[in-house]
Amino acid sequence: MQDRTLRRSLILLGLVTIVTAWFSALFYFPDEHYQILEFMGLKLGITAPGELPWEYAAHIRPWTQPFVYYVVARGVMALGLHDLFTIAFVLRLLTGLFSLAALSLFARSVMETMERDEKQAFASYLPLMGFLPYLFVRTSSETFAAAFFTVGLAFAMRGRALFWAGMLCGLAFDSRYQTGIIIVGLVMWLVLMARARVGTLAQFAAGTLAAVALGALADLWGYGFWNPTPWLYFKANLVDGVAAQKFGSDPVFAYLYLLPVQFFFAITLVVMAGMVAMWLRNPRHVLTWVSLPFVLVHMALGHKEARFLFPLAIMATAFPVLGFSPHLVRGREWVARAWAWRAGWPARIVTGLSLAGMLVLAVYPFSFRPHMPMAKYVYRHFEGGISAYSTDVEPFESYPLYRPRGFQVTKMTSLDSLADKGPVYLFAERPSLNALPPGMRATLIYSEFPFAGLGYDRLGSAWLDVVADFSSRAGRFLKLPRLSWITLYRVERTTRS
Repeated sequence: MQDRTLRRSLILLGLVTIVTAWFSALFYFPDEHYQILEFMGLKLGITAPGELPWEYAAHIRPWTQPFVYYVVARGVMALGLHDLFTIAFVLRLLTGLFSLAALSLFARSVMETMERDEKQAFASYLPLMGFLPYLFVRTSSETFAAAFFTVGLAFAMRGRALFWAGMLCGLAFDSRYQTGIIIVGLVMWLVLMARARVGTLAQFAAGTLAAVALGALADLWGYGFWNPTPWLYFKANLVDGVAAQKFGSDPVFAYLYLLPVQFFFAITLVVMAGMVAMWLRNPRHVLTWVSLPFVLVHMALGHKEARFLFPLAIMATAFPVLGFSPHLVRGREWVARAWAWRAGWPARIVTGLSLAGMLVLAVYPFSFRPHMPMAKYVYRHFEGGISAYSTDVEPFESYPLYRPRGFQVTKMTSLDSLADKGPVYLFAERPSLNALPPGMRATLIYSEFPFAGLGYDRLGSAWLDVVADFSSRAGRFLKLPRLSWITLYRVERTTRS
């Protein structure tokens, strides 16, 4: 019964993941593009070293994930497909399917630690974790590390293939060094709770060290010389405090509001409550041992972002069941009511909001900053390059990986400068323009605002004003980025001088 329910849930998540991979041609946070895909672009001979972020010159970013993507990209190109957006889709799809496989293995392993009704609840409500497909297809180090570690965890929980469990955990570390905290938690659980034998622990350690050695080889390939990348990363961000200095610090409780402020606030609150309940009521479970130190360390660090906890995303699917289980002795009286809510109206509200968010992001992966839709339009419609103008504070420059040769944007102080020019292209951050100089007209070519072409361009600009006002009021706590929809116009004279 539970196996059939689990298969149905995984198939549903798989279908949504495939759709999301197709439409999600953007990034949640710039690192997943600049520190992964642009690193790959460097090795493909597309991105120039000077266009990479400062982390490249500081030699603090691992090359394991860019190397894997480079191998895949070369394979796709060998098949005759050279469109970089198509290659990026293949990378998102494979990453999503890998993450889905990790979820499948983890689900079967964690269900072995549950009672029958807990198994059924977990398998039934798995699709309610609507954030999974969107996170699965991210080309980010958090997603890559989460998939590797969760597969390794699934092996370790079953007490089999400990060398490969260590190897997978080591690859998670190679992808994102912060997962070392989770690995330490897993080792402590193996020693203190699972009472693993010395030989078993040696196998796990050997696998981990083998993966770290592979990561060092990937860094050698990336930087061209032997480089102590993990140490340099640790020194830059923790010893020197670069992250906190460049991007700010937050109070210790910041994750209480950073995590829920997104499309999936309802299910995120349930998962957070389940996580704390699991720590208190299920202290011997392996998920408590791997998640608690990871969260506490990140709470102690000055610079905080919601994505820093994304390596827990797959494991988080089990937090509510393991936290609110009626079979645990601790707090059985008060948790009985929470467990009963899964059949009531609170669960239906959470279900509706989570599924709605999952379906919306599957076909329209909204984001504040990337401007990948415009980059895609320019890449495919102006292969020979484009010369345009802009009056924005930060003119649209596309991305090194996708920027056509001959792409140039000239910044102007005002639109009045267009009065002396012939037909020109103009980039703007809004789907509607203010008054043009007399005798000039603008024709909308393409806008990232999906309804601009239907005549609702001013509605989009009005919404930008609303978001900007809200961000200025709530920015102290929410740190919302500025929203804009890049729009391309053709501006020309309507009268002859």
